[in-house]
Amino acid sequence: MSEGTHEAALYFWAIGDMHYRAMPAWHEVHEQRLQLMFVDLRALWQEEGEPAFCAAPGDLVETCAPANYELARTCLTRELGDIPFYPGVGNHEFHGPDGEDPATMLETFHHFWQQPPRYSWQVGGITCIMLDYPDPHMLQDPAYVYVSRETLAFLDETLMASRGKPAAIFFHAPLRNTVLDRDPHVGRDYNSMQNFFSPENSQAVRDILARHDRTCLFLSGHTHTGWEAPGLVKSEQLGQNTVTFINLMSPWYTGNQGAVRIDKELQTVTYVPDEPDVVVSFAFQIRGEEVLIRAREHHSRRWLKEWRVSIR
Repeated sequence: MSEGTHEAALYFWAIGDMHYRAMPAWHEVHEQRLQLMFVDLRALWQEEGEPAFCAAPGDLVETCAPANYELARTCLTRELGDIPFYPGVGNHEFHGPDGEDPATMLETFHHFWQQPPRYSWQVGGITCIMLDYPDPHMLQDPAYVYVSRETLAFLDETLMASRGKPAAIFFHAPLRNTVLDRDPHVGRDYNSMQNFFSPENSQAVRDILARHDRTCLFLSGHTHTGWEAPGLVKSEQLGQNTVTFINLMSPWYTGNQGAVRIDKELQTVTYVPDEPDVVVSFAFQIRGEEVLIRAREHHSRRWLKEWRVSIR
């Protein structure tokens, strides 16, 4: 067990966009990538002890087809065993390129995960809040994303009800001006300065975080950000709080020059790696007035970096 793990008020793991898809050619490549992560995690958890839970804030599936959910649930149940798993809604949970009915998309999410789109839970004296990504079909322009009034109210009310407790918030997209591009002249990464990749009303979220004591973590994915991008882990002073924003990257692919290429017949998937080609997820230990954040690279089975941030 690593130093301090047994003293942690809360030890949990968070994983970025996984994009399960029940297409044989896709799954063949995808499973190879994610197995690097899960094999390493199981070995690591035998050494350090199991986390209290794992969370993934959205884009667990590539499209909202029930077959993709079934595959994701089957694989994650097998890999995580008895570790509680908390999923979130991302833009791909609303992605229905094969004619899926938009009216049933959130019903499918609830059916497979047995969770509403937004919810909260308490563990180890910590409040955890999973916020929902907005349905693009309900936006005036899907390229301009807004956190809904209902979701803002839920965040405000949940933080008010758990006043005095440290809070970790999960939302699919980063807030504006957090994680940035590794090379904006080339455009290596989707990032929080772009429309669609961060909410237009990010300031409204910040205003809520500033009103509530001990809000300490804001975890997001969405951008598939590459390693060492500026602002990958970034702390801000909001009111009396030091809030640390973490972009969880993606164990599937990173960078917007990478990703996958699929032939027209949907029979061949070609994987184009980013540089560096990493498979990363994040561990969190909250103890006392400090949070230890660690980035784990699963291909090499080593820790890439750690950050220690305060809870104020």
